[in-house]
Amino acid sequence: IDFFYGVNATHWQLRHLMNKSPNTMKLEYSILEHLSENDDGKFVDMTFFNEDYNSVKNSIDELKGKNLILVDTSDRDFEAFGIGNDRKRTIKAKIKVNGKIYFQSLKKVNKMSSLSGRKNKWNLSYFFNF
Repeated sequence: IDFFYGVNATHWQLRHLMNKSPNTMKLEYSILEHLSENDDGKFVDMTFFNEDYNSVKNSIDELKGKNLILVDTSDRDFEAFGIGNDRKRTIKAKIKVNGKIYFQSLKKVNKMSSLSGRKNKWNLSYFFNF
């Protein structure tokens, strides 16, 4: 990760994530996790990944803007058949190498923060154990 983001990789990530709401961060993390687990070189349908279609679309656009995922933009136009284009469009995405590196670093940061939280609880319970 250091070769990609530089020495302060976690600081950059945390600064970047602080500008987002917790729900948005969870959704982006979940999307990256899903794409990473289902990475077989093909695009994965993300249209109904979450109940809120617009938040999924916005998160996908955000991740695409960060160059972490690829999005398949080949969508059919059914207007010629009398079907309106006001329907939900298919969202297909796949994770890029940058996305895998970023996701792995987020997993490490989450793991380290959860371990430090557990350690602090243990220390307090050790001192206050009567």
